[in-house]
Amino acid sequence: MELRCLLLNIVFISVVNAMLAFGFANLDEEKRCSYGRIEKLMRIRCHAMDLKEVPQSLKTSVEVLDLSYNRIRKLKSSSFQRYSDIKFLLLYDNMILSVEPGTFEPLTALQEVDLSNNGLTTIPMELFQLPKLRNLYIDSNDLRNLHHDLQLLETPIGAPLEYLNVANCELHDIPDLGILPNLWQLNASLNPLSNFNVDKLGNLCHLRVIDLTKTQMSPCSCQRVTNHLRDIGANAQFVPLCMEALDGDACPLNYNRTVDSPTFHSCLASAELAETRSFWLFAAGCFGGSFLVLLVFCYCIHRWRKKRQNRRLSQAAQNRKHFVISPRNATNHRLEDQPLHCDTA
Repeated sequence: MELRCLLLNIVFISVVNAMLAFGFANLDEEKRCSYGRIEKLMRIRCHAMDLKEVPQSLKTSVEVLDLSYNRIRKLKSSSFQRYSDIKFLLLYDNMILSVEPGTFEPLTALQEVDLSNNGLTTIPMELFQLPKLRNLYIDSNDLRNLHHDLQLLETPIGAPLEYLNVANCELHDIPDLGILPNLWQLNASLNPLSNFNVDKLGNLCHLRVIDLTKTQMSPCSCQRVTNHLRDIGANAQFVPLCMEALDGDACPLNYNRTVDSPTFHSCLASAELAETRSFWLFAAGCFGGSFLVLLVFCYCIHRWRKKRQNRRLSQAAQNRKHFVISPRNATNHRLEDQPLHCDTA
């Protein structure tokens, strides 16, 4: 009897080990992901579950996916193929070291992604081509060599970025992403920025808030940033305050290098073109909708008139007196040239 129990225990342990080896244990972890809704969006929260990869048995209609505080080391090209409806993706505080090409391509509805506090050494370039990406958090990664990868970046980027967080990434200059007409807030704090080039602010014609706290910018660079932001009416709240204005010879004004630069005017032109395009698209949509409503209205009127006409004809047919053959026509004495007699019923 004891031998039999021992054999059963051995078999049970073997089965459990096999399940762990083939990843069946992840099914239990995935079941523990909480489902809910946030602002009418389908949310799945797999927060702090010690996951080592992106679960593949979640509902494909997920729109907000929280995978933060896990142990994911690598994002594969198949990680999000089943979840193309994701709009908000949280991947902060993982152990992500690499991202395979094509990982984010299926996420055409993605509006915000948080990849902060990982081990990335570059930003996946395909993120910059997502058509709806507005907010990108990539802070607290080691991106000191990012400028090498950005040399191959196709500009202008397709993503309509509005907020970019690259704080604490060991950057020596703000990233050069080309003209960003929609970007209004940039967080580049906690970076050395020893090679900061104020000319790049010409790409950000609608910048309103910039955080450059705890950086190693030179006093002249600080003064130029402050002057630039004041000139465009931006918020200098989070800019290192330059208490004393520097001599113009030591730090020339940068108006001709930023606000009056061809890049700045090209940025403004891009923003105006996008605004004009949006207006005409809106107008075309309104016109098309109104025209469709008018067509439906006319069709309904036509159907109503036709039904009313048919109803009147039917009523007239019912009220009409019916004619029957007169019995006089059946007599044998009727001449052939005499007309037939009809009686009304």
